[in-house]
Amino acid sequence: METQDMFKKTLVAAAIGALSISAYAADVNVYGVIDYGMVYNHTKYEATDSDSIKEDSFTMDSGVNSATRFGLRGSEDLGNGLKVGFKLENGFSSDSGKLGEDRLFGREATVNVSGDFGTVYMGRLGTLVSDTGSVGFYGAMASAFGSGWSDNIAGHTKVMAAYTSRLDNVIAYVSPTFAGTTVYAQYAMGGDDGGDENKTNTDRYAALGAKWAGGPFEVGALVDWTNKSNAELKIGTTTLGSNDYTIEDAYTFNLAGSYDCGFAKTFLAVQYFKDASDAAGILGTTMDLVKISGFTDDDYDAVQRVFSFDGFGVHLSTQFDALGGTWKAGIGYMDGEANVNSTYAEVPSFEAKPDLKAYTASVGYEYALSKRTTLYTGMGYVQREVEFTETDSTSTKYEGKAYDFVAGLVHRF
Repeated sequence: METQDMFKKTLVAAAIGALSISAYAADVNVYGVIDYGMVYNHTKYEATDSDSIKEDSFTMDSGVNSATRFGLRGSEDLGNGLKVGFKLENGFSSDSGKLGEDRLFGREATVNVSGDFGTVYMGRLGTLVSDTGSVGFYGAMASAFGSGWSDNIAGHTKVMAAYTSRLDNVIAYVSPTFAGTTVYAQYAMGGDDGGDENKTNTDRYAALGAKWAGGPFEVGALVDWTNKSNAELKIGTTTLGSNDYTIEDAYTFNLAGSYDCGFAKTFLAVQYFKDASDAAGILGTTMDLVKISGFTDDDYDAVQRVFSFDGFGVHLSTQFDALGGTWKAGIGYMDGEANVNSTYAEVPSFEAKPDLKAYTASVGYEYALSKRTTLYTGMGYVQREVEFTETDSTSTKYEGKAYDFVAGLVHRF
């Protein structure tokens, strides 16, 4: 009996050892983040000569401070300085268990090859202008809040042109760091919505950026482009499909920097945008208020494509340690105008280009219970305004104000 027990123990130990050796050889890691937050939101919409709309909610949400995720990553050494790696990252709602983005690995699904030349990534990947995934470098440089906490504790993203945080069919390159400088390049072939990859009728995306770090300073710059000007991309096959449009490709030019003086780290980000699809979420907010007789949901989506936006945004933020934790605060402003790229009868003519503005202010606090578990709380405010002056000099102003108050916990593994 004793011999059998010893044999069983030896067999179990051997099995565990074999698994450990396999995992070590493959260099595979399991990791994740779970974030639960309580969110109180108050939103108020107003329009000229119309009743205001007020909405209040108190909810448990996932990913209020950090996106909830689960992932696998690993690499293999091929020798001669070459490595092959992979990353599969799933996003999900921790409050409900639902799959994020209706995908198994919606946050990232990539393979990469690295060597003295740098690293090349292929697959579904975060954009350079974001702070997500393996190559998203700009967002973390632009604000103490990164790409934002809740919807209205949002850092720089609520005063700048909208961007997609992740794309399919991407090729990206990250150079080796030389004299503190790293270069980034990215091209997305499109096809996210079932279109043909690498065709003019697909929303393709490209970006080029660089980051320099030296002592307490860090500076980054990035320009990106989105293909929109092809006729098949403009309005699809809805009611508006037979009309004349002059939509241009979208560009954003981004510059950010930070300085760490020892007791505080301060961030500044500026952006100029040209023919952007949205800016500070203003288009979506306005379309929620505007009602056009006979329009379907597809028509509303089409109408949004006939608007594009030019302007600039600026955001200033800081973070510092106090009261046992880390405080963050930021303010931002955006100013721009809308281009109305349609002659469709239901889209009004304007005496001047519609004017748009956005403001944001946020404050947050994080308290580390351990290296892996953090408590957080914060509040934020976002205001969006758009004013139209029609050819009869009639002026209509839409305004949205939103507040968030949040508290929650993040655990990393």
